[in-house]
Amino acid sequence: MAWRMIVELVTGLLIGFGIGYGLDRLFGTGPLFLVLFVLFGFAAGVNVMLRTAREVGRQAGGDPGDEGKEEG
Repeated sequence: MAWRMIVELVTGLLIGFGIGYGLDRLFGTGPLFLVLFVLFGFAAGVNVMLRTAREVGRQAGGDPGDEGKEEG
């Protein structure tokens, strides 16, 4: 499962890099879009990693998202 999470993070970064690089080449700008979309890709990768961690926690019997919540 750890490899899946690493691959998800790296995939988000690579997609962000590709989009940013392409936009920079298209518009002739500096690394503006590259930096912006790498950050977006990192955020998306972390989001997917957290979702995967919640799924694994749920399958293991405990939901890490329920910590500190009281019912009623």
